[in-house]
Amino acid sequence: MLDPNISQKNVINVIDDIFADAVKEGASDIHFEPQRDKLIIRYRVDGSLNIVFRGALSLYEKMLARVKVLAQLDMTGLPKPQEGNIRFEDEDAGAVDLRISIFPVNFGECIVIRILEDKLNVENFANLGFSNEQINELEKVIRKPYGLILVTGPTGSGKSTTIFSMLSKLNTPDKSIVTLEDPVERKIKMIRQTRIDASRGLTFAEGLKRLMRQDPDVIMVGEIRDRETAKIAVQAAVTGSLVLATIHTNTAAGAIVRLINMGVEPFLLASSLKFISAQRLGRQNCPDCKEEYVPSKQLTDILDAPIGAKFYHSTGCSSCSQRGFKGRKAIHEVLMVSREIEDLILTKPSDDQIQTIAVREGMVTLRRAALEKVYEGKICIEEAIRLTE
Repeated sequence: MLDPNISQKNVINVIDDIFADAVKEGASDIHFEPQRDKLIIRYRVDGSLNIVFRGALSLYEKMLARVKVLAQLDMTGLPKPQEGNIRFEDEDAGAVDLRISIFPVNFGECIVIRILEDKLNVENFANLGFSNEQINELEKVIRKPYGLILVTGPTGSGKSTTIFSMLSKLNTPDKSIVTLEDPVERKIKMIRQTRIDASRGLTFAEGLKRLMRQDPDVIMVGEIRDRETAKIAVQAAVTGSLVLATIHTNTAAGAIVRLINMGVEPFLLASSLKFISAQRLGRQNCPDCKEEYVPSKQLTDILDAPIGAKFYHSTGCSSCSQRGFKGRKAIHEVLMVSREIEDLILTKPSDDQIQTIAVREGMVTLRRAALEKVYEGKICIEEAIRLTE
């Protein structure tokens, strides 16, 4: 954990030590939070925030200045929202990309740093939690020359990592790949990446219009947020590009309904949409303190667990810092757009109508996918319910 005497070091070394410690602890985010009379530093590990340091506000002011210098941000004028990037060289992990967000708060400026999974083997879909059957479907669809592929889920569910795993598979010299991102998270060789900047008139919709003249084979849209972006993305998928995009819905079926409600013509959506992955990030049982246990009947009844099923949870140990969890794994609900679902889209269906047909055709729902992880001992039953309730 972070050295309690870190405040006695030069600020350059302090920031380096914090970055290195956060990477070592497996943190996804670092929060520097000024309070009325002190500084608090917290790490988000396996989805939960924990305080790792308390110090003087005078130290925070030096930290803020150092982070702004590293991220090449504005250090003059009044506090304002700013974003940037830092590439940190870690002795053990190597080069690590950090995404910086600075935002004014009551007692100064809050810094939140996202640690990007630069070392993740993103080309291996199994590492991302996809089942063998889901991987087979995914690899078929990304080989198509055109169409729309959607990844959906709440904030922090790993959508960007899934999208970048697809881009890595597609990134060959014979393809022109372009992205629109807000901000650019992972820099990838041979891919033309553009950061959205509404202050310059470069929105997702405007960027998509312009990119259509750049002869793209593959277009990645960081997020479909509005009607215009949705319509242009679908049009691009119909007219010859493979379009990858994220959208915020709870289920795969819900993504279809959301696009129709945004004003996308059902006949265009039916002919362009190929694949939807809805996902969640589940906290995994720590393997060092995992043990079999018997959950309450109320919990097993909620999930309709089969008689004789075994359940595991972790009680907490030094390996997981007494958290009972170590690492996270995505759980996926994959909907392939079949001919029957194409026909159904033309009728402007409800979520339930789409879900019924998709399940009948073999789709594994998020609840079932979570249960599979429970029976494998990867997650506890309480986590499965939390993810899919």
